Amino acid sequence: MGEIALADEVVTTERPLSAGEMAAFHRDGYVVIPGFFSAAEIEPLRQACLADPTIGGRIRAVADSDGNAQEVIGWTETSDTWLGKVAFIARMVDGAEALLGQSCYHWHSKLTMKRPGTKGRWDWHQDYPYWYKEGCLWPDMLTACVAVDRCDEANGCMKLVRGSHHLGRVDHMQVGEAVAFDPVRLQLVFQQCEVVPMLLEPGDACFFHSNTLHASGANLSERPRTLLHCSYNTIVNSPFITEGQQHHRYKPFRKVPDDALRAGHWRDVYEGHLFSQRRQKVGEVSDYGYKILKTG
Repeated sequence: MGEIALADEVVTTERPLSAGEMAAFHRDGYVVIPGFFSAAEIEPLRQACLADPTIGGRIRAVADSDGNAQEVIGWTETSDTWLGKVAFIARMVDGAEALLGQSCYHWHSKLTMKRPGTKGRWDWHQDYPYWYKEGCLWPDMLTACVAVDRCDEANGCMKLVRGSHHLGRVDHMQVGEAVAFDPVRLQLVFQQCEVVPMLLEPGDACFFHSNTLHASGANLSERPRTLLHCSYNTIVNSPFITEGQQHHRYKPFRKVPDDALRAGHWRDVYEGHLFSQRRQKVGEVSDYGYKILKTG
């Protein structure tokens, strides 16, 4: 683990996860790491999102179960931009590998953006049920979520259910306009497990398992709420489905040193980066199980 698939030298993180952090992840299904990125490292992305919350007109709106819009933009590729490097930074890859215990690669990343005073929310769901249908045999997958803005309950922070990864993969079904966690089982889970709001400052990170139940509410504040999600899969778990999953299959990659962002080793925040362009038509179901309302 910790090696670069394409490189002349091994790059490892300056900030490995501690034994306590790894124990928390396996016990609770997530671990919060304050200051995983510095505020200065995150600031270029925060400013770019404030200046243009449509990300150059590329963002798309998808429906929650009530039909309200929430905005998301995703990608799988690397590039010389800020967004094209962040998922490949050593502390992210090494963290994923330490938690999953195997060599990993970048599955996909996305920005989930909530503008001030918007009703859109992410319904309760696990990630693995979607990824299972895309051809991943094992739930050996996780997401590193990094706060771009200050996140609290007023502006729709993410919430996780402690220990819910021990449920395994639970069937997801049509819930209003979305595909989400079985509502009957959801109420039983709430009776037995604690819901924990992820109160994060810019640069704080939360690694969570692909079977950890999570959601987020509407942004009732006058502040934006932007989260960066970088998801990882173990190399041996590359999807066995080939048609339509070429972007998700393992391909060799080059790990980026931890100091790449703070040293300014990127050309632009996002301009010139290749974003996902699949299934963009209004009315179709997105990669996240939600109906697309609009693009741009």
